[in-house]
Amino acid sequence: MTTTTLRQLLWRHYRGMLLPVLVIMGLTGLKAATNMTQNSGKLFNNAGYIASDSDLLMLAVSVVIAIILGWLMFTWDNYTAFNHYLLALPVTRRRIYRVKVGLFTGMFIGSYVLMQAVFLGLLALIKRSDAIYNLNWGADLRYLISQLVCLVAAMSISAAWGLWLGQTVGSAITTFIFMCSLPFAFDGLMNIVAYLTGQKPWSINPLNELDQSTWLGFSVLIAGSLVIWLGCTYLNRWAFDHLSLESTGDYFLFPKLRPIFLWSVIAYLTVAVSFSSFGMLLVEIVTNHYNQTIPWYQSVIMAMLVAYLTWSIGRWILYRPDKIRNAFKFKRLDNH
Repeated sequence: MTTTTLRQLLWRHYRGMLLPVLVIMGLTGLKAATNMTQNSGKLFNNAGYIASDSDLLMLAVSVVIAIILGWLMFTWDNYTAFNHYLLALPVTRRRIYRVKVGLFTGMFIGSYVLMQAVFLGLLALIKRSDAIYNLNWGADLRYLISQLVCLVAAMSISAAWGLWLGQTVGSAITTFIFMCSLPFAFDGLMNIVAYLTGQKPWSINPLNELDQSTWLGFSVLIAGSLVIWLGCTYLNRWAFDHLSLESTGDYFLFPKLRPIFLWSVIAYLTVAVSFSSFGMLLVEIVTNHYNQTIPWYQSVIMAMLVAYLTWSIGRWILYRPDKIRNAFKFKRLDNH
């Protein structure tokens, strides 16, 4: 089977979910331009229009679509059992993976470009004698390109959850929790680094002064996004090469990697919950008292509690012991 034939086959199978993405993002650009025309002060200023002042609707829709589309990239085939047919084709798994990822990523990039083209094209048609329409193409392109690359990286992260996790509902919940908790995880990491170095968290946060419309901010965001994208791409390619249909229906599709997965989740949630502003909110709810900061020992105690609960619940989900209480005991569980 040639690559062209494979691409045509995958397009016929996935076009039902890819074409609506093109339509939705095109309409989003139209709606965002309409919203901007209702506020000329926001649409135009003395310095001219800049992309970072555009309607938040486009960014919100782009983020949601990137996450959902990335998750569906592999989850849909697992849910519909299309994997059984796909992996039986006379073509290598690596080529299937490359064509599928290229198809989904290409459609998202094309939809994003269409959305921005519709948005900027409609704004260009607006004539106002008392306003300035002067696009700073250098700054605007840096902003939009870096945003697009960042969205593609988020899409690859979401695709990883859809590939590595086999239960549709569990995969959806896990993806939602992970993507929503990323800001808290970063916040918790900065708080830990600040405590260890004796500095203020805001003073060491690299995102505080990051302006992606400048060359420095553009380069940092592009580099970081490319590292994430490349890491997820090669990790997912390895997973797709070693995917076993015998594990279909399990929460985690790679039994031999369960311990690594479990301890990674424990470390992530411990940082995201115990050392972030989310942990401070939990302390406020429990104590009914507001504190601008919480003592370090309270964060450590919370970290121990979160780590134990994550370890116990994670063992129950991954290993499915005969008795649930065994997952909460310090005893070895069989790796079925």
